[in-house]
Amino acid sequence: MPRAAIVGAGLSGLTAGYRLQEAGWQVDVYEATDSPGGRVQTVRRDGYAIDTGASALGSTYHSYIALAGEVGIELRRTAPYIGIRRAGATHLLDMDKMVSSGLTTPLLSLGAKLRVPRLAVAVALAKARGQLDYTDMRKAAPLDTESARAYARRALSAELDSYLCEPVVRTMLIADTDKVSKVELLSGIGNIFTAKILAAAGGQGRVPEALAARLEVHLQTPVTEVRRNGTRVCISHSGITSDYDACVVTCPLPEATAICVDDRSILGPLDKNLGYTQCISVALGTARPPDCPAFLVMFPSVENPDIALMFLDHNKAPDRAPAGHGLLSCLWETGASERMIDASDEELVGHTLATVFEVFPELRDTVEFTHVTRWRRALPFTRIGAYQDIGRLNAALDPASPVQYAADFMSAAGQNTAVEFGNRAARNLIDALAT
Repeated sequence: MPRAAIVGAGLSGLTAGYRLQEAGWQVDVYEATDSPGGRVQTVRRDGYAIDTGASALGSTYHSYIALAGEVGIELRRTAPYIGIRRAGATHLLDMDKMVSSGLTTPLLSLGAKLRVPRLAVAVALAKARGQLDYTDMRKAAPLDTESARAYARRALSAELDSYLCEPVVRTMLIADTDKVSKVELLSGIGNIFTAKILAAAGGQGRVPEALAARLEVHLQTPVTEVRRNGTRVCISHSGITSDYDACVVTCPLPEATAICVDDRSILGPLDKNLGYTQCISVALGTARPPDCPAFLVMFPSVENPDIALMFLDHNKAPDRAPAGHGLLSCLWETGASERMIDASDEELVGHTLATVFEVFPELRDTVEFTHVTRWRRALPFTRIGAYQDIGRLNAALDPASPVQYAADFMSAAGQNTAVEFGNRAARNLIDALAT
């Protein structure tokens, strides 16, 4: 029976381990923290299920959907409405009727609406050319030449940047449009407005929890070195060195660069250039739900420089809150998060509540509990040129190596990408062994 080590018990690592175990491998998963799931976590308390990281997914996430079905996790449709704030009001868009909803909304002026087809054409062309293929981000290099804001203001308008493009980018990356590549804008538009939005029953953490239950996961066991030894791989942890036939590395880039001594020359250049965003998430349980049917409210930076979005989790999935109660998850933009991440919980909650009560004044005096999560590494920071660097990294990696990578720095980060790269790493190792 071949043996494999998985470094990191996030969604990609657990997927790779699950696939290898299916193929008859003996698998050990090593996780530095005290829980599996990585940035797909659900905290449960008092009848609430709080998704502290990844919160939903699109119906086009076929690899994730297939895996969830295999491990018995039901996916449910969210409420079809999203809201975007402008001038103190929440403007609703019906995702089941995007064309008619977009034409009639007062969110945008007529001139801005007439420019929206330009954006739709740009997304369609990028998809047709394969430039939004997350399995090979080298194809995105021709798009990776300017920020999302520079593109939006050049090709569309400042109004569309503020009230369409930036809300989408803030939702996908928790960052303003001036901070990230236009690749993120085009992919975000393609994901949000061309798919139904789904949520895992019982919490987004259910899928990694189900995978971890099927595997041998060693928690609080950080790996300190991964080294090839001929056709074998030596894994060091807890003062012990163990011998494996193969390894899949799924930890963040700084750790991967530090421990994977044989591949530092490949990983190092990207590690110097990429970086990670930070994010603060503040969840509020309320004695009643707010008077809003949306599952998501987006905030352009001109409306709120700190809070990027609010999930109305009770509308996202009824099982996230007890009947008759509300659950809101408020995510801070990365610049604000970096500035405030070391502030006290009380300060973060107070600042968040000011925005919540401004949007939903009916929730005053209804807050039952709060929960603060600090993500010091939220997502890879895909500034202009990042996808060109990511493409070069992928081109340099050997698909036949006994050390495979399935990490967030391989492509655009996301739940479906994690599953796809976990599947690919496992498939590469299985094929190499067969050869």
